[in-house]
Amino acid sequence: MKFALAMYTVYEEVKRDLDATLGAVREMGYEGIEMYGETLWPASVVKELLAKHGLELCGWHVEWRLLQLDTLENTIRYHAELGNQNIIIPCLGGPWNVGHMPEDNHAATWLRYAEQMNELADRLEMEGMRLGYHTHAHEFHDSFDGVTPWNILIEHTKPSVFLELDTGNCLEGAGDPVIALNETAGRLRVVHCKPLDSKQGTEAAIAADGDLNDWPLILQRCKAGGCEWLAIENESRTRGSKLAVAEQDLKSLISQLREAT
Repeated sequence: MKFALAMYTVYEEVKRDLDATLGAVREMGYEGIEMYGETLWPASVVKELLAKHGLELCGWHVEWRLLQLDTLENTIRYHAELGNQNIIIPCLGGPWNVGHMPEDNHAATWLRYAEQMNELADRLEMEGMRLGYHTHAHEFHDSFDGVTPWNILIEHTKPSVFLELDTGNCLEGAGDPVIALNETAGRLRVVHCKPLDSKQGTEAAIAADGDLNDWPLILQRCKAGGCEWLAIENESRTRGSKLAVAEQDLKSLISQLREAT
């Protein structure tokens, strides 16, 4: 398994200076990145900077609106030029109302999403790309007569659609990351490693006192389930420089991986 930084962690730095941020990320010891947000740069520029800094791209969080009939072909062209193989839907539903409003948050809505994801996956696979879906808390917390969006996605999306579990978000939704990783073994291209503290919430650091993640067991399950990339993400606003946070969390996760093996 290789280490990537989920660039949401340092998104303001990315927008200010992509070149310098990528250089800093590589200097920390990260082997790759997972991009987030709008395509603010030509694909050729991103590709050149990744090569310059010796970083791999393990995926890009692409908004749902950019994967619709009127936008999909442009999205495919951009990522084909970039050489990105993993297109990841960052969110559906939730407090952001992506794709549907709260009154439409039903099992039928998520079944429709699963069908659409399967169709998208078929189209992307024609281009040598894979579709993924990134989890938040609501996929574990919301329940339709005992069936959660997570349950629906597992059962009704095709196996080639990888489910990008976010460990901190899973815990926030009262889920168990270890169980979730077991449920998706073989579909774990990228796993988001995010700390969560019972008192400080997302201000936590990986493996610090209070972090609710059982990292040795999580990492064992990641490896057993065929995970390729461990993508570190942190939403802290009080731990200082975002780049410093990313560096410390990488050191901590590397230490946890050594203990797990």
